[in-house]
Amino acid sequence: MDNEIEFGTLHPDGSLTNVRLIKQSDIDRCPHLIMVPSHYRDDGSCKCDDPDEQAMMIREWGYRQSDF
Repeated sequence: MDNEIEFGTLHPDGSLTNVRLIKQSDIDRCPHLIMVPSHYRDDGSCKCDDPDEQAMMIREWGYRQSDF
């Protein structure tokens, strides 16, 4: 069985919305082990190969082009 990690928005009243489950093995396959649900496609693949995602990662997360 492949373990899944549950992501979501936890509200002050304890409710959880925007829930998404991602397989641990999918996150392990990402070269940078990104723990942000939007970084993963519905098929479980990461977006490290997507030019738009790379640009955002450089701009917002401090990666360099040489990281890809």
